Amino acid sequence: MTVAPTGQYDVIIVGAGVAGALVGWKLAQAGRRVLILEAGEEGRSRAELVEEFAAASIKSLGSPYVASEPAKIPGPEQYSGTQKSRPVSVRDDYYDQNGKDKYLSTYERRVGGTTWHWLGHTPRLLPNDFNLSSLYGVGVDWPLSYADIEPWYCEAEKALGVAGDDTQWTNVHGAFRSRLFPMPPIWTSFCDDYITQKVDGRTILGVPVHILATPAARNSLPYDDRPPCAGNASCIPICPIGAKYDASVHVEKARKAGATLKPRCVVTKLHVERDGAVRRVTYRPWNGSEQTVSGKLVIIAANAIETPKLLLLSAGDGAPRGVANSSDQVGRNLMDHLQKSVFAKLPDPVYPFRGPPSTAGIEVFRDGPFRRQVGALRISLDNDGWASRGSPYADADQYVQQGLFGADLQRSLREAVIRQIRISCSTEVLPDPNNRVTPSDLLDTSGIPRPRITFAAAKYTLDALDKALDAINEILSVAGGTACAISPIGGAGHIMGTCRMGTDSAMAVVDAYGRSFDHKNLFIVGSSTFPTCGTANPTLTIAALVLRTADHILQAGS
Repeated sequence: MTVAPTGQYDVIIVGAGVAGALVGWKLAQAGRRVLILEAGEEGRSRAELVEEFAAASIKSLGSPYVASEPAKIPGPEQYSGTQKSRPVSVRDDYYDQNGKDKYLSTYERRVGGTTWHWLGHTPRLLPNDFNLSSLYGVGVDWPLSYADIEPWYCEAEKALGVAGDDTQWTNVHGAFRSRLFPMPPIWTSFCDDYITQKVDGRTILGVPVHILATPAARNSLPYDDRPPCAGNASCIPICPIGAKYDASVHVEKARKAGATLKPRCVVTKLHVERDGAVRRVTYRPWNGSEQTVSGKLVIIAANAIETPKLLLLSAGDGAPRGVANSSDQVGRNLMDHLQKSVFAKLPDPVYPFRGPPSTAGIEVFRDGPFRRQVGALRISLDNDGWASRGSPYADADQYVQQGLFGADLQRSLREAVIRQIRISCSTEVLPDPNNRVTPSDLLDTSGIPRPRITFAAAKYTLDALDKALDAINEILSVAGGTACAISPIGGAGHIMGTCRMGTDSAMAVVDAYGRSFDHKNLFIVGSSTFPTCGTANPTLTIAALVLRTADHILQAGS
């Protein structure tokens, strides 16, 4: 094992996703000596990734992300598809699933993290999302308020480049805005406008609904040296031109500010010193022996599965339960947004597959007294037809059985596809200490324990899914549509919880700035610190909290 000189860095950051990229950028800008360790690789250029996606027979989340050296990759490659060239995309079968239900949300192991394949939606959490226990008697309260984080939401929108409609999004459920969006909204689709004409202002489940253009970290104008969206429609899994934000943007900004990035380095252990500080970090390069590096501050910015696994694997002298785990809350309270989709046909052509996969949604069901009994939910209008059902031509067999072929088959398929619509929902999951991540006895191909995941969906969330389906069916009825199929329950890719923040060190892992209660020079940033999840896509909240933490570190002189 190679040991780097003590004090070589001011800050060691584990993870180069959006959290690690932003905090690394801010601290390096301020003159700190920053090292970012990333388990994945930078890999091929965007153009090469797009070529790989175009050539892939199956257009999955991971299909663009072919590793440049597949034979040498440690980690989850044998669980991430039939081809050994796809180790950087973690699939759910990499997990050691140990619960009543499968946990289905996954992530990318690469520089920039899962923002490479995210949709780009950036709604804010609502004021009442921060006070769920006090207001509704469920979940827990955050140790900060919407007012505390609101200025940092503005900073996050500026950093990522968010396009949105200021008029529509002022005071949605009390979520005030102190600054305008950096860019005007991404245009809504023809299908969005069609549904809006039929549904907007109508009463659905006893509540008047309005369709809003969804804020997105996607350029509607040239911004931050990136082009405006060209409507390529492949945002998931890759924007071919970089109009959609991904965290490689701020990784590069961090490097230009002086940060050192070491990709292909899997962190395996954090070391607790006699004074309770965590200054040394051991990592394993893909092609080399373990090394240990030291710094004055350590910031864990991995996702909400890899972060608790690392903390628990680092158990030892000074941390018998695992690093930062005197509360026994590390790994607990794993959350996601559970989803369902309704695949339907409309009476008129709406021409899907033009523009981003989703550009509008319904926000009215995201808050209310009903949250005492049933989870909040958000409804999205989707522009990708029936593609997520496996193929837009899902009804082709019936035409063949009817004897259609050649030009007649093509004509019938075209007339069907241009009327396709998908409406989806995301529902709130409450924190449950039994939903958790722990190290498994099963090892990955580099000999590191895989994550064991125990997860079960509660009635609170399942009832919200039922409510969402009722709302979607009413929307379709008003619009004259016909539901044809309903998807099974899926995950949103929003991995949250497992190292929650709080005011009580007996019940939380970190304080409101992400500082460990157990180790004063250790910070944890990212969605693992979320006490509850609301219904907002988490990336903007991650970014806001990270920028707030970076400012706190600098103000404190840490």
